[in-house]
Amino acid sequence: MNEKKALKLTLCIITSIIILVLLSFQAMAASKPKLSKSKITLRPGKSYTLKLKNYNGKAKWYIKGKKLVTIKTKGKKKHKAVIKAKSKAGKCYIKVKAGKKTLKCKVIVKKKSSSSSEKPFVKKPLSGTSVDLTGSFKRVLPEGLATDDTFSKAYMDTSLAMLKYLNSDASASGKNILISPDSILTCMAMTEVGASGETLAEMKEAFGGIDPDSYYRYLYTLNTRLTGQKYVKYSIADSIWYKKGLIKVKSAFLQKNVNYFNSEVYEAPFDEVTVNDMNNWVYNNTLGMIPSIIDRLDESARLTLINAISFDGDWAEPYEDTTSGKFRTDAGVEQTAKILEGTENTYVEVGGAPGFVKNYKGGDIAFMAFETPSGMSVDKFLSSLNGSDLQAAYKTKKTSNAETAVIVSTKMPEFKYDYSSKLVNTMKELGIRAAFTDAADFSQLSDDPVMIDDIIHKTHIEVTKEGTRAAAATAVIAKANAMPPETYFKKSVDLTHPFVYALIDTKSGLPLFIGALKTLK
Repeated sequence: MNEKKALKLTLCIITSIIILVLLSFQAMAASKPKLSKSKITLRPGKSYTLKLKNYNGKAKWYIKGKKLVTIKTKGKKKHKAVIKAKSKAGKCYIKVKAGKKTLKCKVIVKKKSSSSSEKPFVKKPLSGTSVDLTGSFKRVLPEGLATDDTFSKAYMDTSLAMLKYLNSDASASGKNILISPDSILTCMAMTEVGASGETLAEMKEAFGGIDPDSYYRYLYTLNTRLTGQKYVKYSIADSIWYKKGLIKVKSAFLQKNVNYFNSEVYEAPFDEVTVNDMNNWVYNNTLGMIPSIIDRLDESARLTLINAISFDGDWAEPYEDTTSGKFRTDAGVEQTAKILEGTENTYVEVGGAPGFVKNYKGGDIAFMAFETPSGMSVDKFLSSLNGSDLQAAYKTKKTSNAETAVIVSTKMPEFKYDYSSKLVNTMKELGIRAAFTDAADFSQLSDDPVMIDDIIHKTHIEVTKEGTRAAAATAVIAKANAMPPETYFKKSVDLTHPFVYALIDTKSGLPLFIGALKTLK
């Protein structure tokens, strides 16, 4: 062997040894116990789940310094600890003993914010001219029907059909959209209670062909479960308002709405004061997020049915902080954004679009979002979706388990916006036509002939590092007529450009709110 070859061989051997040593050090470093965060910031009452990584033994957690937080450990080996801030502001340290090593995380508890969202909510009073007759009815609870494939398909198909139709409007181009299927379908079901003949047949077909009483039982069960949660606030309220002296509403219609939807009942003069009362009712039942639903009532207005929903939930695992970044619209406009970066353990995919699921506290409601496929606008992506696609995506989600760790790196901007729309044409697109004409048959509601004059829907959403607040209101106005893993599954989802998202019921996968973020301005 000549000297050059010997030198090359020696260099190769030395290089290989160096690489092996570096890899060994890297493996040793990777195997050292560490905490998921070295510093967390909390407000009084808020919590964060701190994780101990790269350690197989049992951990011991404790607080160093002022007792400003509480610690609640999870798992047999206590590798997770829920850190919850008490009422006082200040700083302390969370320490965890992992074998011979002690790790620490700095905790800063900030003063309670004086922002409007944390001030006590003050309801607006209703006038004495709107007479509350709710006490005249004793609610008889119906036998519920749990969500099954029949109801899921009907709910999903109708939800996507409404969203796609509203988004296809030329005026919707480039604008954010958000609807609450739960609010719309509940309000329309309240109206359907009064329908007969062809009007009832069209409404039944539009909402999945389900027998009306079964349909109301499905909605009753879903909404009762959603409003009974411990860790998030999901509130649903319904009301029926009718014009004093000009329409005689059948008691059976009112009683059925009280039974299924816990409706309040008001008799009112339908003047400017009534408009103000209706708007105050919506304000009160959406925690002020939707200040009003109607501008005026025509002389021909006889009946108004209103549904209001509010949601206020903290993330099960809040984002630590925001970073400055950009959100790029489909038109190529870059907008300054506060970016939320995180890692989730549930991956979903629909139509080639990657997505993730992030739970709110309690795990009964979650945020699900999809990154639009490369080169496809959010409008085109939305038009390609259907109810069964979305349902299948949630059913086939990948979630971390004993065999596989699902790791989804995510980016998403904080965002806040309002949306409103008239739904008459949307309902016509679904096949409901007679209800808007003189041929409308609402004889189960009243012997006085009425028809649907307008359907108004408004929504609001705020997504921050702490959680989400959302609200929806729907009004149907009727007027007089002749009527520890072994493998890893890694993905990334970048939502710094337009995307589709939903707030979903995790038990059924049904979207309670669904929309598309296209711009931050």
